[in-house]
Amino acid sequence: MCRSDDGILSTPVSQQFFEIPDVLGRWCSREGAPPIRIYRQKQRGGKGYHIAFAYRGGVVLRRPVYTNQGTHYFDLYGCVSMSYDSVRDVLMLSCYGKYYRVE
Repeated sequence: MCRSDDGILSTPVSQQFFEIPDVLGRWCSREGAPPIRIYRQKQRGGKGYHIAFAYRGGVVLRRPVYTNQGTHYFDLYGCVSMSYDSVRDVLMLSCYGKYYRVE
């Protein structure tokens, strides 16, 4: 979390701490990033959550989502952190921008 010059947090703490089941489903970006799907893996006992990026040409990249001290992230050519605004229902990925839930 970074503070601006006036001492106000740039990302509210409530957006940093959320549960993965809150963001399960399909998400799309209005900024041109690939659509994603966050899901619970049913294989191996269903204990892990994954994120899938659907690129053009049918290429899908699936990565496990990790949690460390309340922060959710995944590794896609580097660490990508996740935050979620439950009021606006917007998922933010550090390298990809804002995602909106697909109905």
